[in-house]
Amino acid sequence: MVRIAILGLGNRGRRYAYQLKRCPNAEITAVCEKKPEHLEGARLYLDLPPQNAFLSDAEFFSRGKLADAIVIATQDRDHYGHAVAALNAGYHVLLEKPVSPALSECEEIAALARKKNLAVVVCHVLRYSPFYNEIKRTIDSGAIGDIVSVNDTENVGYWHFSHSYVRGNWRREDETGPSILAKCCHDLDIIYYFTGQKCAEVFSSGSRKLFLPRNMPDGAADYCLAPCPRAKTCPYDVKKIYLAPTLHTLPRMGAHIRLITGLAKPKPKDLKEALKTSPYGRCVYKCDNDVMENQNVALRLENGINANLTMTAFSRGCFRRLHISGTKGEIIGIDGKSKFKINVFGGASKTVRVRWGGFSGHFGGDRMLIRDFVEFLETGKVTERLSLIDTTLESHRAAFAAEESRKTGKAVSL
Repeated sequence: MVRIAILGLGNRGRRYAYQLKRCPNAEITAVCEKKPEHLEGARLYLDLPPQNAFLSDAEFFSRGKLADAIVIATQDRDHYGHAVAALNAGYHVLLEKPVSPALSECEEIAALARKKNLAVVVCHVLRYSPFYNEIKRTIDSGAIGDIVSVNDTENVGYWHFSHSYVRGNWRREDETGPSILAKCCHDLDIIYYFTGQKCAEVFSSGSRKLFLPRNMPDGAADYCLAPCPRAKTCPYDVKKIYLAPTLHTLPRMGAHIRLITGLAKPKPKDLKEALKTSPYGRCVYKCDNDVMENQNVALRLENGINANLTMTAFSRGCFRRLHISGTKGEIIGIDGKSKFKINVFGGASKTVRVRWGGFSGHFGGDRMLIRDFVEFLETGKVTERLSLIDTTLESHRAAFAAEESRKTGKAVSL
């Protein structure tokens, strides 16, 4: 039985707790969360004694080693301090992405893990979902020949972008990091995972076009529930996104009500009251956001493969569109549809359908990540998709280079 502690019980930490509780060969032995109500709710859900539930990270680490491994699901800029403390305490680590908004800190964590002979696995959950796994198997089978180019478009979803990157925790680069790192290190990792080739050169450009004070409609209120005279025509009105979610917004927005209210078991009236003063209730044109809304990253990989990643805030849904071109064929697919097409040049076309993982959990990736991590701790088995820290550094280096390129207007060599 593998014993695991969890540090941080926000959206991601709770999901990992849920998956670990379902895992027959894992036991959660301790949790740490700075919000008392959330901590107590998790303690009861996991049936832990009070002495194994901590409000303070300092208190948690002062107790010594309480498990074999730790899940770190805290805010991005806390990852470095928590990962260093965990490694020094002797924990193997499952670390939420991104590793850190500073490349030097990413490299320090990797170096410390090697020194301590401990594993740091990063939550690049797309690797573990059935959709991406099947594409990887298809590529490795030689069905499309040698990869020539990869085109990946991450459609963040207008409502998701406004929640996380305009109103929410990832809206400011100085507080978290650039959006191409926070949102798209997944995608840069998938490009590396599919091709097995490191990035040699990066060029990137980005823009902020909509979520700016100059685009604020006349008469717009500071908070949507003020009320605002533009509410009927504004797609970002909080009543549409949070109080009357659509088929597209419901799966994600339902998971964020706890965050907005700060309550473990909020009621609809609690949400409405919170939106009157919460940062999540603000007019999207009156926030202090500064991260890119739209960004393109062009990568030249070491063996001459060209890859392009586009991140955009302006889509109805959250999904990734992939087009992988090879010397013998191509793969075209959308992850949210759980299927992709293989077109063999001069031959047949085939649609491959994969098991759908549901609205949440990265299409089944969360569950498989936990399974692989626990199996690794038990047996030492390293699967190809296991995203260890040294592998993860490839995606992070590309993201940091993309930001340097965007800011300087020059290509960056790696």
